[in-house]
Amino acid sequence: MSEYRIAVYPGDGIGQEVAAAAVEVLRRVEETTADLSLTLETIPWGVEYWRKTGRVAPEDFLAVLKSYDALFLGAVGWPAELPDSVTLAPLVQIRQAFDQYACVRPARLLPGVPSLLSGKQAGDIDMIVIRENSEGEYVDVGGRLRRGTPEEYAVQSALHTRKGIERILRYGFDLARRRRGRLTMITKSNAMKYGYVLWDEILEELTPQYADVQIDKQHCDAAAMNMIRRPEAFDVIVA
Repeated sequence: MSEYRIAVYPGDGIGQEVAAAAVEVLRRVEETTADLSLTLETIPWGVEYWRKTGRVAPEDFLAVLKSYDALFLGAVGWPAELPDSVTLAPLVQIRQAFDQYACVRPARLLPGVPSLLSGKQAGDIDMIVIRENSEGEYVDVGGRLRRGTPEEYAVQSALHTRKGIERILRYGFDLARRRRGRLTMITKSNAMKYGYVLWDEILEELTPQYADVQIDKQHCDAAAMNMIRRPEAFDVIVA
């Protein structure tokens, strides 16, 4: 018997709805799979928890989550009452503590669903965005000085490591091999000449190892335009 203890963290807003629907799917999987037992325990963290305790999650929330086999997360954030910098803090810490480095976001136009882009049909929009989830601007490096004065300023630093860049690119390359064989890397290396130039260099280093994958590199502003103009050109995007 395979037994799994799963924390269900619905969070806020739409997270409550999608988590409930997804739990129904998990229960159906359990019913139809031999020798599978799922223990699902709901964690009531988020804005409601903050109203009662003054925190969006308990101080030891990472230790609590480590006791589970998996975490099933809906969505977090309720900007009408709390700034995202408060409600999203547990999410970023979860990513870093459990090394959840790949944020995988598929975007596909399904048959029978009207397209918001003129002339596009099912099959024209089928891309997966792979976003580095633990480094970059997600590291808490920086600060604010001279608060409340005309000279107030804020400094926010991004961290890009060779290890982090290489593994997210390899994730994208491997996924592209299983799909249509095209990888697009999106950065802003024309303006951010240290961190994102390192991305460019590592992409060039890895490219010979993936000769069967077609490579494209775009700056983020051009990519945003091209996603509207010709979304069919995108397969796997790494950013």
